[in-house]
Amino acid sequence: MRVAHGVVLPFISPGVILAAERSADRASAMTVPTNELFPAYLARLGVTARPVPALPCLVDLVARHMQVIPFENLDVMAGRARPLSTDEVLRKVVERRRGGFCYELNEAFRALLDHLGFSVRRIEARVWQPTAKKFGAPFDHLALVVSLAEGEFLVDVGFGDNNRCPMRLPQDKTRDISGEYQLAPVAGDRLCLSSASEPLYEMTLAAQPLEAFAAMCHYHQTSPESIFSKGVICTRATPAGRVTLSRERLTVIEDGRRSETLISDADAVLDEHFGIRTPPC
Repeated sequence: MRVAHGVVLPFISPGVILAAERSADRASAMTVPTNELFPAYLARLGVTARPVPALPCLVDLVARHMQVIPFENLDVMAGRARPLSTDEVLRKVVERRRGGFCYELNEAFRALLDHLGFSVRRIEARVWQPTAKKFGAPFDHLALVVSLAEGEFLVDVGFGDNNRCPMRLPQDKTRDISGEYQLAPVAGDRLCLSSASEPLYEMTLAAQPLEAFAAMCHYHQTSPESIFSKGVICTRATPAGRVTLSRERLTVIEDGRRSETLISDADAVLDEHFGIRTPPC
């Protein structure tokens, strides 16, 4: 899982986040069936007509998802390890209007695509560790493969800062506002997604059940060695760049220009820029 501009935010109280989640959980006690969440999911993405399972719709859904639903680890920093289930991640994204990290965002998006009639499967990936100069453990990352008439495509809305368009398997190149990306076969049955400067992750294309990711998901939520326990991460794409909350700074990248603003109210920034509301403790 690549993290864009993720650093420590000591002034966001885990208690505040937990209070917000307890309130949301109480509201969710009046359970809405999971299959009734998809219209609200599409509404959150700004989609008014039901998409058809075709490449143009997939491209549009990926772009919308990355711009609307943030990559964030507020639960991890609040000390709350969530179970990995399709129902749980859908309720987090739709009912609680939150973001999440790879296992959550890509699993929620997989469920939406499946509901819309796309042929989609989970795949496992191992994220490049620049300091160690090696790839991480199996199931370090959850990504998706979508099968269409045009072929198979790598889809990933849960990596933090990466390509914004599906990439054709097994080999493809793309350039967007986030940078240049290349997908290519490597040793054995593995493929590697790279940016212009370094590898991002290696993957296999075999379909995986959700429970296969449970152990690594728990590790990333609870281990002090996990990158997600090092500090709050909250970032999302924008049409012209990216917005990121980091330390006492709001960083906005727009058309290649970077601006940083000192902030005093992190809760207000989470609400205004990421749509995440945290009521008082």
